[in-house]
Parts: sequence; structure tokens; C-alpha cells
Amino acid sequence: MFKSIMLSMLLLGTYQVNAANNKSICGDDDRVPSFNPKVARAIGDMNQNGGCTVTMISKTCAISAGHCKSTFGLAEFNTPASRNGRIQHPAPEDIYPIQTIKSVYNGLGDDWAVLKILPNKITGKLAGEEQGFYTVTFEAPKAGDLIRITGYGLDRSQGDRNLAQQTHYGEVVSMRGNVMYHIADTMGGNSGSSVINEETQEIVAIHTNGGCTRNGGNNAANMLSQNEALKESILACLGEEIANQ
Repeated sequence: MFKSIMLSMLLLGTYQVNAANNKSICGDDDRVPSFNPKVARAIGDMNQNGGCTVTMISKTCAISAGHCKSTFGLAEFNTPASRNGRIQHPAPEDIYPIQTIKSVYNGLGDDWAVLKILPNKITGKLAGEEQGFYTVTFEAPKAGDLIRITGYGLDRSQGDRNLAQQTHYGEVVSMRGNVMYHIADTMGGNSGSSVINEETQEIVAIHTNGGCTRNGGNNAANMLSQNEALKESILACLGEEIANQ
């Protein structure tokens, strides 16, 4: 009943999340609130109640999922808890405009976006300088690797956590083509969350799709190592930043 209600809300567009890519819980919901400044909530504008997730990979570059394109308006860092299920915005100094460099959505395995996060309009500072960033790796993950996913997923059981930042870790199950399957808990709104190798603290994939149930299954992510266009776009963004320093 719970999941049916959630799916209906997504189909109505209540939370501005792409229902075709609804994320899912693997067994019990083991997500916990987190406060990672490197991970932001993407919203199309200040009137949206929820969106997707973006992660900084340099002072100005970030990554997300391609099907989140409608949310690439603003990146909100250091977000507070939600109130009665509705998102609460951070201080204006923690909100940055998003510029889309390239966004691709061709279904599972080819669903990614490379973004440029523009300077804060009040402070003029760069997000990666103020909030920090992760490095990416183009080394393929392995089955059994422990990974972590942090993002802004739905949570209708606890209003203060709904569409606020939460995190969970799980194992890589398998790889197939461009797709990495895993069992970290996620929900709609986690689209675009970076998949972090817990040992190396490097990004290995971008989370895009659900598939878990209470009794099994796997969630899915777009691997960085197997997608040449994604790698080229990431390297181009990073190279442009270096050239402009």
C-alpha cells in the first residue's frame, strides 16, 4: 500500500521526480540523515518541492542523472530538515545557479549529466571551494565493493526526512555493460546521486534506477568507467576549469 501511494504521487508529479526511474528500498529502509556539504539538492526553481541530487567533482563541475534535466536550475547545499514533508531551503549563500554542460537520457546505462555550478550570487564564491568536492575514478568497480549513496530521496514515513539529505551504504552486486547493480537504499529524488567507493572515497557511478524490493532485487547506476561520452564530458569540464585558473 505504501509503495502504491508513493508511485501515484510520482505519476502526478507532486515531487517533480521522474516516475519511470523511481528508486527503491532494498529490504528495510536503512537510510539515515546526513549532512554532506559536497552533495546538493537540484531544483528547477524555488517553488519546486524536491528534485534530484548533484555532487561536486571539482570547484565548478558536478554530475547528476540526465533524466533530472528539469531540476537543473539551482543547487542547494547544507539543506535543513524538511517540515511536514516539505523541503526547507538553506541560506541564500548556499544556493548556486546550475549551468548544464551536457545531459543525456537514453535509458538505463546511458543516463547522465555533467554540470557547471556557477558562483553564488551573493558571495561570488565557487561551490567546490566552499563545500568541497569528490574526485572521480574511471576504474571499474568490482562485485562486493562497499559503496555509499547520499541524496535527497522521498521518505513519507518521516516528514522531516522527506526529500532531505540521507545516506546509506551497500554492496556492488554485479556489472553489465554500462550498468552497475547495487543494494544501497534509495528513493525517488536520489536520481543523480554519486556512487562513492567507501574505501577510496572516489565516485565510480551515478545512481539512476530502482529495482529493489523488500524481498530482493537490485538498484542500478550508470558506471563512469564504461561510458566514453560521459568520461569525455567530465574530462572536458575539469580541463576547462584548469585552463581558466
